[in-house]
Amino acid sequence: MVILALRAVQTNTSPSTYKILAMKNLSICLLLFLSASCAGTRTAGDHMTSHAESFNIVGISVPANDYEEAWSQVPEGATVHSVSSSPKDWTSVLGFLNNLMGFTTTQISWTE
Repeated sequence: MVILALRAVQTNTSPSTYKILAMKNLSICLLLFLSASCAGTRTAGDHMTSHAESFNIVGISVPANDYEEAWSQVPEGATVHSVSSSPKDWTSVLGFLNNLMGFTTTQISWTE
């Protein structure tokens, strides 16, 4: 952003052109932020916890469904002890708000 502002000042660019460049830059940063998700596994002794998070916009999970991503971290044959997931339905108030715009998360505790 600072580089764009300096470039606009140095080339005598009009303020409206600077605003367009700033909006494009902001859009690219927002797109990169939304495309990054977090999924992984934490190990404590012989007990493991897989987790995944995603951002929802009008019912669409960006970048992927957190429930499926968390299950992809669990190997076949593992003993699952608990599954905890954010509501992602349209019938509850919290689920409705999370589907409109919000973060959802899933955690799965397991041992091999």
